[in-house]
Amino acid sequence: MLKLENDALLVELKEDGAELTRIFDKNSEKEFLWHGDAEFWSRRSPVLFPTVGRLVEDTYFVEGEAFHLGQHGFARDRVFKVKGQTGTSITLRLEFDAESLTIYPFRFALEISYLLEGGTIHVGYHVLNLDDKTLYFSIGAHPAFNIPFVAGESFEDYYLDFGVEENLETLALDGPYLSGEKKPIAMARKLALNYDLFSNDALIFEGLEKNEIAIRSRKNRHFVKVRFPEFKYVGLWTPKPGAPFLCIEPWFGIADSKGNSVELKDKLAMETLEVGADFSSEYTITIG
Repeated sequence: MLKLENDALLVELKEDGAELTRIFDKNSEKEFLWHGDAEFWSRRSPVLFPTVGRLVEDTYFVEGEAFHLGQHGFARDRVFKVKGQTGTSITLRLEFDAESLTIYPFRFALEISYLLEGGTIHVGYHVLNLDDKTLYFSIGAHPAFNIPFVAGESFEDYYLDFGVEENLETLALDGPYLSGEKKPIAMARKLALNYDLFSNDALIFEGLEKNEIAIRSRKNRHFVKVRFPEFKYVGLWTPKPGAPFLCIEPWFGIADSKGNSVELKDKLAMETLEVGADFSSEYTITIG
């Protein structure tokens, strides 16, 4: 287990999937990251790459050749190598290999970095095209946060604060795929949490004004805030009634629309890297 620490936070992560496994707030002495109980969901904060969401029949094409990937790609199930580490920062790297080329025919490097700054964790994504052709990919986050923060409270005691009034319309799902429709949720800055919101799986918002979501309680002062300034989409998900956590998922990329499998370059919301180019972005998690 890898560890980062400053005066405010203790953070743990692992080389498997470059995944965060713990966020402990020293001031409140509370755990904020979901602990991975398999009764509800065994993961904690997986990295989604090189696809986000489900592909139709787990299949896509590159120049007419079929390739197969499960939901959210393969990076979350691969072992990264530590590229560099200090007491408050770390960078982990994954590169293509013979196995990855059989399911994703591109030569790439993926670097995930974590940096502590006060009560904030900066999570950086860096994708490099090492191939002699254009590279297509999606990337996203999937951190799960404990709700409630305080014993004796309930999921329904919490709400989401978007920072400004937002037109909250979810991209509707038909099973695991986009239906092509939008469902109005609210025109609001704050959205009260209840499990009925997730009766059709995740809420998916596109193009928010502020790209910021905080989980807050009506009964205590603690909060978790996720900021994702450059990301195109964000998903909100909890698996079923009674699950004591909520995921806030900034994404570059999204699930397939219902229908037929497509060429990867034609898939909705793909990122494109020319030969020798690279991609960088970050989101932050602030605990308070």
